Amino acid sequence: MAYETLYRKYRPRKFADVVGQKHVVRAIQNAIASKRIAHAYLFCGQRGTGKTTMARLLAMALNCEKGISPEPCGVCSACQSIVKGSAMDVVEIDAASHTGVDAVREVIIERVSFLPAVLRYKVYIIDEVHMLSNAAFNALLKTLEEPPPQVVFVLATTDPHKVPATIRSRCLRFDFHPISAKDIAQRLVFVLENEGWQGRYDPAAIALIARAARGALRDALTMTEQAMNFADEKITVDLVRSLLGVTDDEFLSRLVSALREGDVHTLWSLVSEAVETGRDLHQIAHDLATYLRELLNYKIGVSADETEERISLLQQQSQLFSEYELMRLIRAAWELERDLRAATDAQLVLEIGLLNMTMILKAREEVPAEKATAPAMPTITAPQPTRQPVEIAPTPTAIATQPEAETTLPPQEELSGLDYIRQHWEIFLEQLKRTSMVAYSFLLNAEPTDLQDNQLVLTFQHAFSYDCVNDRSYRETIEQCLREVFNMPDLKIKPVLSAQITQPTVGTPVGAEPTAKASPTQQREVDTEEYLASLFDS
Repeated sequence: MAYETLYRKYRPRKFADVVGQKHVVRAIQNAIASKRIAHAYLFCGQRGTGKTTMARLLAMALNCEKGISPEPCGVCSACQSIVKGSAMDVVEIDAASHTGVDAVREVIIERVSFLPAVLRYKVYIIDEVHMLSNAAFNALLKTLEEPPPQVVFVLATTDPHKVPATIRSRCLRFDFHPISAKDIAQRLVFVLENEGWQGRYDPAAIALIARAARGALRDALTMTEQAMNFADEKITVDLVRSLLGVTDDEFLSRLVSALREGDVHTLWSLVSEAVETGRDLHQIAHDLATYLRELLNYKIGVSADETEERISLLQQQSQLFSEYELMRLIRAAWELERDLRAATDAQLVLEIGLLNMTMILKAREEVPAEKATAPAMPTITAPQPTRQPVEIAPTPTAIATQPEAETTLPPQEELSGLDYIRQHWEIFLEQLKRTSMVAYSFLLNAEPTDLQDNQLVLTFQHAFSYDCVNDRSYRETIEQCLREVFNMPDLKIKPVLSAQITQPTVGTPVGAEPTAKASPTQQREVDTEEYLASLFDS
C-alpha cells in the first residue's frame, strides 16, 4: 500500500473529529438537523484550517446511505467514495486552474442540470474560488443563484474580499478561525501516539511546532512529519528549532530577562550564540516582538489558550514589566525587525536594537522619586493670547551672558502672551515632568516660537521628538498641562520642525545631577560614551 502523508491520513472522517471550528460544525449540524440546507456555502479562512475537509463532511452528511444526518456514518459506500475522492456526484474544482469562463461553462453550467448519478445530492466544491476571472464569476452567477434542487455549491477561499459581492450575497458564509496552539498540540500528540512515538517526543518541541504553524493544522502535521523523518530516537526542541528556524521559549525568556536587568553582556552573548548556531536573526527579532506582545496580552488580561507550562512562563515574565514598558518594547522590536530587512550587517543591527531597548527601560527606571510626591504647581493666570512674530533663538554665547531670571513673576500687563509663556516655560516643564516623564523628555529640545490665536507654535530641533509629540496621546497630555498651568482653556500646540535639524543625542540620564542650571532654550547634552560605558559595568 502506498504511503499516505499525515495530513491526509488523519483528515477528519466525521464532524466530531474537526479541530478548532466548533462554531462552524454546530451551525452546519443544526441546519442539517432542521432540514434548512442552503444551496450555496462560502467557507473563508486561512490555509490549513479545514475548509475543504468541512466541505467533504457536508457532502457526506447530505449523501450518507443512512439518510441526511448531522453526523455521517463514514463507513457506507457513499461516505467512503467521498473520502477517497471517487464519488461521481461530488465534483472538486481547483479554481486556480479553471479560471476562464469556458472552463466554468464546461465543468459546471452545462452539467448542473443533470440529476445526480448515484448519490442524493450533487455537490460542487470550488477551492480558491477568488481565482476565477470576472467573466467566470458572471457566468456562474445565475447558476449559483437558482441551481436545481439537488445541487449544493461549496466555495472555499482564503481571500473573501476578492470574491464579488454578488457572489457573496448568494452564499451562506462561514469564517474559519485560526486554530489555537493548544488545540494543535493536542492533535499532534494524538497523531504521534497513534504512529507509535509514545515517549519519543519532547512536549516542548510539540508546543514549538504548534506555535510555528500559526493556526494551520495542516502545516503543523507537515512539520511533525518532517521532524519524524529527521529524528533518530526522539523529537527534541533542538531538532525542531534547526528544522523550522523558529526561536524557542527558553532563548526568548533569557533574552527578555537580560533586557529587564539591563545586562548588555548577556544580550550580546545571546546574539553571538544565535550567530554561531546558524539562527535567522530576522526571525529572532520577529519572534521577540511576538513574545512581547503575548506578555502584554497576558498582562492586560487577554486569555491565552496555551499549555500550562507556557502560561506559567508568561505569568512569570509579564510581572517584570509594566504595560507601558511592554508597549515601548514591542514598538522597538517592530522597528528592529524592519531595519533588519535592509541590513547588510544583521548582527550589528540586532545588537544596537537590543541596546536601544535596554536604554528605553533604563530611562523609565530613572524617573526621580519626587515625581509622585511633589506638590502640585500653582496655576498661572495668563493674558489673552495675541499673535506674535517668530523670534530667533539667542546663540549659546548670548545665553551664557544673560543674567539669571528673577524668581518673582512679573505683572501680567508688562508681558505679551508669548513672552509670558516663555518667561514661565520652566514652570510648565516642571509640571509636565510630574504628569508625564516621557512627554517632558520630548520637549527638552523644543521652544515656543510663536502664538497664533490659540495655537502655541513649538519648534523642535530633533525629528524624533517632533514625530512623538504629533502622537495623539502625548499631544493631548501636553495641551492639557498647558491649559492648566497658563489658564488658557482653548490653548493648543502646533509642532513644527526646525530648518536646521541636529542629529539626535542620547538623553541625559534622569537621575544624573546637573552641573549647571540650563536656560529654557539651552540644549541638553550628555557624554554618550560615558553613558554607554555605564551599561556595560558589572
